[in-house]
Amino acid sequence: MLTSKKDEIQQRLNSILQKLSGITFVPENWKEDVFWTTIEETGLSKNDVLDKDEHLFFQQLIDLQFPWEQMEKLADILVGLDSKQPNQLIKERAKHLYQFIQNESKMFSFEIMNKIGKL
Repeated sequence: MLTSKKDEIQQRLNSILQKLSGITFVPENWKEDVFWTTIEETGLSKNDVLDKDEHLFFQQLIDLQFPWEQMEKLADILVGLDSKQPNQLIKERAKHLYQFIQNESKMFSFEIMNKIGKL
């Protein structure tokens, strides 16, 4: 069966985000350098995630064809990163990414609202 370019991109992003989840949520496996090297596989850099203007960052995610679910997973991973390495900037980036998803996806999610409330 043939897969579309969009399906291939989504599968690649899912694979990378799964790898990032394992790096962030398993304390004995936490390695910051591996985290940032892995995130670069998505087309993002540490600078993009931490320092880039929010609107440009969100547009970059759209340009990289991140679906809403994968943007949410990225925000979840940033929350996990914040738990390993507390950083108000990372927490705010995750919160604003959740809000961006909630506003732009045109679908209300109680789960996302709960995640925003916990931050």
